[in-house]
Order: sequence, then structure tokens, then C-alpha cells
Amino acid sequence: MAHRAVDELSGGELQRVWLATALAQDTGILLLDEPTNHLDLRYQIETLDLICDLADRGTAVGVVLHDLDHAAAVADEVVLMHRGRVHAAGMPAEVLTSALLSEVYGLPIDADVDARTGRVHVAPRGRHHNRVRRLTAVPA
Repeated sequence: MAHRAVDELSGGELQRVWLATALAQDTGILLLDEPTNHLDLRYQIETLDLICDLADRGTAVGVVLHDLDHAAAVADEVVLMHRGRVHAAGMPAEVLTSALLSEVYGLPIDADVDARTGRVHVAPRGRHHNRVRRLTAVPA
């Protein structure tokens, strides 16, 4: 990618370039806004793993994530925002609850804690959550 113009990069490639640029500054604090945006599944997981590695090595990391499962998987602490204010803060299992998430997002959300791993899994329930599946999806 080093020899390609920025306007020739895909959204995911550009996202990885921005992350590399931030990492090249080699600071003790890293603030990231949606670092997995535009990335395919492999690079989402690699990015989250990298963020965890940095935190484990002592870098203070703050990450904005709209994917609640990603937040639950990597965060030691979650801050749930609503209308520009902190609505709840604490460990993922304390904050990512059905009641709090449903209140903030304005739709029914199931949040379950995996008894084996302790990880929270979040599942929003839209109007069609019980419908028989007839759609074909092609993951990108």
C-alpha cells in the first residue's frame, strides 16, 4: 500500500493505514474511533487483538465501538453513552444488559452472559426477529 495513492485505497485499507499512522507515533495513549469500521472479519479481529496486545503492554487505550459484541469481547470497562451523556459505566456484564441497552437504543435487546467464558453476547430484536428466513446474504 505504501506506493499507492490514498484515493486508490479501499475503505478497509484506508482504515488500516490510519491505524498504522496512529501506532507509528508510539505514544502511551491511543484513542480510536471505530477502528474496525470498513474492515472485513479477519482484519476486525486482528485489529481488536492488536488493541488488546497494546493494552496488555501498558498503553492506555480508549476505543469507540458501535459493535456491542466487539466491545464486550475486548473491553475491561464499558461506558454506555446516551444523548451525549454517560448512561452507565462498568464491567461489560454490568453495563451491557438487556434493560440498559433496550433503554438506550429504544428497541428490545437480548444480552446474555456465556456461563463458560463470562463474555456478553448482544442480540437486538427487530420487528422480524422471529420470521422464517428467506433472504440470501453474501458476507463481504
